[in-house]
Amino acid sequence: MYSLILKDFLMLKRMLLLITGLIALFYILENPPIFAISFAGFIFISSAGSFEDRSNSHIMLNSLPINRKSIISSKYIGAIIFGIFAICLSTLFQVVFYFVFDAYDQPFPEVNQLLIGMLCILLFTSIYFPILYKFGEKYTRIITIIIAVGFIVLGQIMMYLLKDKISSIQLFLSQFTATQLLLTGSVITGLLFLLSWLCTIKIYEAKDF
Repeated sequence: MYSLILKDFLMLKRMLLLITGLIALFYILENPPIFAISFAGFIFISSAGSFEDRSNSHIMLNSLPINRKSIISSKYIGAIIFGIFAICLSTLFQVVFYFVFDAYDQPFPEVNQLLIGMLCILLFTSIYFPILYKFGEKYTRIITIIIAVGFIVLGQIMMYLLKDKISSIQLFLSQFTATQLLLTGSVITGLLFLLSWLCTIKIYEAKDF
């Protein structure tokens, strides 16, 4: 398992340098850390999946005495490790930009923003990997774009349909603290992540290479 996770990070070491630069750019532009962490996660997860699919390394991996469950599990655990890496990197950059460039009001990012960034990575992983291993990298790009556009269109439709009820929704949400809402989101995302993990294992075990 450890060697499989390490393989992905070594395979994408140049991409990690690019991601580090992008996170730094987000901080230069004084964007909230949630955007830096989420965007970095999207790039890493999609790059890890597409590189392996294009290089047909699945054939090589499945010729080795490696459990298919371990191959998929390494992807999901790798996503969690990368999320922690992105959080640490974002925190480091904010400290540097606070003390060296005086660009932020506080030396450390808000914990809620860091956690939401992590949840975005886990949510994207939950959607991306089942589609990737079911349809392949080529169709995954198309499906991912359709899903992204669908979310935007659906969001606009919901905003239009609920425009007269926004005050009621805000009143309802105001009954809960930010911690309670974040905890609820974490539980839902965690369950989706776990279900996606199990589903992807089933998909991968059924594939022929």
